[in-house]
Amino acid sequence: MSIENNQYPSYYPMGDRAIVAQFENIISIDVSRKIQSFLYMIKKQDIKGVIELLPAYNNLTIVYNPVIIKYDELIMELKKIEKDISHDVKIESKTVHIPVAFGGEYGLDIDEIAERADLTSTEVIKKLQSKSYYVYMIGFIAGYPYCGNIDEKLRFKRRSNPRMSVKKGTVQIADKQVGIFTMDAPSGWHIVGWTPMEVFNPDHLPPGLLSAGDYVKLEPVSSDFVKSWDKEKEKEWNSNWNM
Repeated sequence: MSIENNQYPSYYPMGDRAIVAQFENIISIDVSRKIQSFLYMIKKQDIKGVIELLPAYNNLTIVYNPVIIKYDELIMELKKIEKDISHDVKIESKTVHIPVAFGGEYGLDIDEIAERADLTSTEVIKKLQSKSYYVYMIGFIAGYPYCGNIDEKLRFKRRSNPRMSVKKGTVQIADKQVGIFTMDAPSGWHIVGWTPMEVFNPDHLPPGLLSAGDYVKLEPVSSDFVKSWDKEKEKEWNSNWNM
């Protein structure tokens, strides 16, 4: 079933080599699936001159070579394709199970979140592990997944005092989102755990473990488990959880 006319994207240029297709300005899985459908249809059409497609929360950036195809020509091609955007297009996706040591030295903000939510730390962890999280987009730093939506009781604004350095593998939450750091970087989100699993590795092909449209499931493990993580453990984990 195609989408309603008033839900077609609007278009605007981003410099002289990219076009942004803007959908409804909200964060929702429904909007994200429309974007994934549009992306799929553009790939299927194989428009000459289109170099890269970059999905975000509520828009899709189409990078192109202006020597091969002009702005107006590309807009015309996109408008032809948009009529086939559908909720029913089957998008390839996967669920990736991520081992996470929650709380303690790995989840510095769990106790504070528990107090603010009027829960125990154990209840917070149970809520975090109770569902699969949809990957809305990849961005901020290489391979960083923006996922949602976390339980309403755990939704808090970002910290008033950001940390200047948060280590790679940190699992953190803010508002309705959950993310996993793919490298050391500053952050104002609330730290709830840590994973030894590499979500991004530039030496792998593809380098990112996750893509927009995938799902993430956070699986609680012990601190001893993450401390003993190695290539063999990773192979065993993926064999049991991610095949």
